[in-house]
Amino acid sequence: MPDHSRAKTELPPIPVDPSGIKARHRQLVADREAAEAACRAVLGPGRRAQFDALLKVAQRYAAIREEQSRDLTAGWPALRAGAARLGEHLTQQGLLVAGDDVHFCVRGEIEAAITGQRRPLDQMAGDRHRTWEQHRRLPAPVTIGRPPRIVGDLIERTVRQARTATPTDGAIVGHPASPGRATGPVRLVRDPQDFAAFTDGEVLVAKATSPAWTPLFARAAAVVTDGGTLAAHASLVAREYGIPAVVGTTDATNRLHNGQFVTVDGNAGTVTPAAATERAHAQS
Repeated sequence: MPDHSRAKTELPPIPVDPSGIKARHRQLVADREAAEAACRAVLGPGRRAQFDALLKVAQRYAAIREEQSRDLTAGWPALRAGAARLGEHLTQQGLLVAGDDVHFCVRGEIEAAITGQRRPLDQMAGDRHRTWEQHRRLPAPVTIGRPPRIVGDLIERTVRQARTATPTDGAIVGHPASPGRATGPVRLVRDPQDFAAFTDGEVLVAKATSPAWTPLFARAAAVVTDGGTLAAHASLVAREYGIPAVVGTTDATNRLHNGQFVTVDGNAGTVTPAAATERAHAQS
C-alpha cells in the first residue's frame, strides 16, 4: 500500500484561467453539437432514433462513472486518518518502528496487536515495505493474462479502428484515446503533491488519472498514461476537453522526463520524443 503520510498536507491551489476554460468549454459544446448533427444528417429515421437512444445512454453513464468514482474516493481521507492513528498507537506501543508501516500490515495482524497480543510487527512490515518499494519501480503490465477471445478481439479491433495513422520509429505506442496532435514539454505527475508544479501547455504524463486530476486537463496540451483503455478516465476527460490523449503505453512515465519535448498524436496513439520527431522531419 502507498505511503499516506502526506494525507494531512494541505495542497496549494492550482492556478487556472477561468475565462480561457469557459471559452474552451463553449467551443467543445459547439463541436459536439455539430458532430451530433452531422451524424443525424446521414442516418435514416430508424437509425437516427437508434443513434439518439445510444447517445443518451453513453452520455448518462459516462457521467455516472465519473461521479461514482469521485464519491467512492471521498471516503479515502477518513480511512487514511484512521490508519494513521492506528500506526501512531502501534508505534507508541513499540510494535512498529514507523507509523506509516501500518499500511503494510493486514487487518488480522493489527487487530491482534491492539487487543493485547503484543507481537512486534516491525520486521514483517519492514520486509513488505522494501518489497513494495522494489515493485513500484517496475513498469506495470497494461493487462494481466489474456482477455477471453471475444473481449480481447473486441478491444484489439476497437484500438485498430481508432488508430488513424501508422506509428513512427522511435515512438512510444499506446491506445489512441482522444484525437488531435500537440507538442509540449513533459510534466510527470505521480500524485496530487505534483499538481502545483503543473503549468499551462505541458503534456501531462502519469501512470493513471482520477477525478481529482481533472483540473489539470484544462491546462494540459495533451495527456499520456501508462495504463488505461479507450474508456479510462484520462480518455473520457481528454475527449471532453478536446486535447490529444494516448493511454495504455505501459511505461511512458519511465521513458520520459520532465521538460522533455514530445509530440502526442492522439490519432496514431503515439508519443514521439523531440529527437525522434526531428529525425523523422529530416528524413522527409
